[in-house]
Amino acid sequence: MISPRVLVVEDDSLLAFEMQDILSDAGYEVVGPAATVAKALALIDRQDPHAAFVDCNLNGELATAVALTLAAKNIPFVVVTGSDRESLPDAFRSGLFARKPFKAARLLEIAQLLLSDSRL
Repeated sequence: MISPRVLVVEDDSLLAFEMQDILSDAGYEVVGPAATVAKALALIDRQDPHAAFVDCNLNGELATAVALTLAAKNIPFVVVTGSDRESLPDAFRSGLFARKPFKAARLLEIAQLLLSDSRL
């Protein structure tokens, strides 16, 4: 059976590794984590993830290019942020949204939701 590949784009290393552990323990193949836009774009290109969790602000750099690339490739993603939806750039407002911090059960619920409509 193919393990769904889930990209984690997060600049907070503690949170990124926590997400990685939760997803890996649940049987997902984690791509990343990526803490920069450049690394995230490279991973999208090389690893072809089935879904993604994307922090929209990576150490002060907006991850708009990541959101646009995922959308262009029809890869479902959720924005994970500490901000309110209204304060997000336009590229992030229409999709799924999860406020940080969140619990493991919520992370897995979102992953299942993303993958229920993916290319797998």
